[in-house]
Amino acid sequence: MNVLITGGAGFIGSHVAHALLSRGDSVVLIDDFNDRYDPRLKEARVANMFSDSPKLPVVVRGDILDQVLLEKTIQEHNIDSVIHLAAWASVQPSIERPRVYSDVNVTGTVSVLEAARKHGVKRIVAASSSSVYGGITDMPFREDMNIMHPISPYAATKGATELMCATWNHLYNIPTTCLRFFTVYGPWGRPEMAIFSFTKAILAGETIKMRGKNTMRDFTYIDDIVQGVIGALDNANGYHVYNIGESDGVPLPRMISALENAIGKKAIVAEVPLPAGDIPATLADITEAKKDFAYSPITSIEDGTKQFVAWYKQWHDNIFV
Repeated sequence: MNVLITGGAGFIGSHVAHALLSRGDSVVLIDDFNDRYDPRLKEARVANMFSDSPKLPVVVRGDILDQVLLEKTIQEHNIDSVIHLAAWASVQPSIERPRVYSDVNVTGTVSVLEAARKHGVKRIVAASSSSVYGGITDMPFREDMNIMHPISPYAATKGATELMCATWNHLYNIPTTCLRFFTVYGPWGRPEMAIFSFTKAILAGETIKMRGKNTMRDFTYIDDIVQGVIGALDNANGYHVYNIGESDGVPLPRMISALENAIGKKAIVAEVPLPAGDIPATLADITEAKKDFAYSPITSIEDGTKQFVAWYKQWHDNIFV
């Protein structure tokens, strides 16, 4: 395949690109390298993650809101498949800056869909989020649940992403799959995510703020996410939405314990309230992904944190010099 990955210098995008290159696909990454988090991390991903790949990705520095650039990139590189990951992520910043989330996550998705339609793209995989389940308390979360009651702007924009994808599929019949990712973590992850920030604090002897001992997340290791993305890409047909999670609800104390064991040091923990807009618990029902493309996550939080901590100790100080 000739694959365009939007947000390709991001956490998930760079790992997916590595996997696609390793099996012989051609990959183009488009990313604006913005400063939502320290852009040195994106630069380090692009500079270091593909050293063992049989070929390098093409890197296009630009914004998905630039329709001309998107269309030019698809045409010049004969793109037949798009993995749309570019977005502003995280719940709390979306409450503070809803306009930029709407611009990038909704209007940007329309830009990608239109560029794909105009230039004969054969399949699209787009990132959604477990945040779309909002205040639903019945678990595990199933794809057929009503997601029309989001509790954050981020969740609303991801729900809108799914609706836009469904609409373009209906109108233009491009096979399109939306994936609801559940709390992704692992090497090269985003620095504001809990496992990253908790590791940094534990190593520094600083207090970590735990958002409630009963808060539960379906932490999903990056290799299992990549398996889901590529499975969805290879089996794209019609319009579908799938949960991509580990299917293991992990209370925050268990995650912290796993980090303590991986680091070899006890954490200093302060319990704080769950912020407005955050979901108290997530757990994915992955029955549909298992059935349709044999999705099979294998990484426990205990194993995943060991791999993350090993990466952190090797790379963190080299990146953030």
